[in-house]
Amino acid sequence: MAEVFFGLIQLISLIFIFTFHNYIRAYAAYRMGDDTPQRLGFLTLNPLPHIDPIGTILLPAIFIFFKSPLLIGWPRPVPIDYGKFKNRRIAALTLAIVGLLAYFFIALIAYGLYVLIKLMPFPSNVTIPLESLFQYIVFISTFFGFLNLIPIPPLDMGVILLLLLGKDIEEIESYALVGGIFILFLFLSGVISYLFTPVFNFLQSLF
Repeated sequence: MAEVFFGLIQLISLIFIFTFHNYIRAYAAYRMGDDTPQRLGFLTLNPLPHIDPIGTILLPAIFIFFKSPLLIGWPRPVPIDYGKFKNRRIAALTLAIVGLLAYFFIALIAYGLYVLIKLMPFPSNVTIPLESLFQYIVFISTFFGFLNLIPIPPLDMGVILLLLLGKDIEEIESYALVGGIFILFLFLSGVISYLFTPVFNFLQSLF
């Protein structure tokens, strides 16, 4: 029963992270002049528009079921019309940087909330679920931030580097399928887990 409980908290954490991350990206696009995310319902903290049935629910649930120490998944992509920006390249670069930093920002906020909950005189049946939720958010969001530092599109650092090398955003997006398959291979092979271990150990020391 405890495994089901903590598995659900992991899934809820992932949904929260993807929702907040997408909202930040949608808001950044909106502030730069593209109202597409707002018109299509992505400028919201309601998780439903951000949930991809496979990437947000099914695939993470499989990893949770098999007790994987790490999760991999994705939300529905925020729709962006780069034609609405004054400078497409700068806008694309800004959105990639915002997307990368958003994961670390979410982890930082969650850690602050975890510390706050620890200081509150709430009963254990309240604090234990909340502490677990914020802990998972810290670990999972930091992992996705770390993952997006890998310079392979569609990961943010891959997009950033290709933009700096003069590639057009549409061309970069065309690499997404091949890049995604390669990232999944790195994940399943244990390479990403090995690289993330020092970060994981550091995060554990914080709790």
